[in-house]
Amino acid sequence: MERTAQTAFEFLAAGDHQLIIYSTLKKLGIRQNDTNFEDLVQEGWLLFVAIYQKYPQEPTEAPKQFLAYAHRALYRSFLNQLQAKRREAKYLEESEVDLSGVPQPLDVHADMADADLLKGWLGKCNEAERRFLIDRIYYQLTPTEIGKKWGVSRQTVYKWQKRIRNKLMD
Repeated sequence: MERTAQTAFEFLAAGDHQLIIYSTLKKLGIRQNDTNFEDLVQEGWLLFVAIYQKYPQEPTEAPKQFLAYAHRALYRSFLNQLQAKRREAKYLEESEVDLSGVPQPLDVHADMADADLLKGWLGKCNEAERRFLIDRIYYQLTPTEIGKKWGVSRQTVYKWQKRIRNKLMD
């Protein structure tokens, strides 16, 4: 039998198979009154398709074994997502918030002032730092993207950022 997304959804919808998503969320301590509950249920359906398609045997031949496997795989996937969100939230709490990637409302006067400010900043920087500022502010690239663009490590990009911050603080 072909393992398409449609067959995975049909298998999950059959009988009480969809309960593995709810039991996985319950095991992680996520209840129906949680704000992310419905989003995670939908995410579970999508994750299930990938799990169904990657399962080494035919899932319909031994559904109980497959559902046990799928339950563990869903648990691990959700756990990884939740841990990543917690790490991100912790990082945002502990570090400065970088607003350079947030789109601002259209304001011609503010844009002119920002352009003048950027020109002043560029005058205080060396070539590598200028490239960083232009890529980060104008093109809104992430440090990883800037590192790839210029063939340097993220560590180097963060050093540029730190040096710029120190220069602009003086």
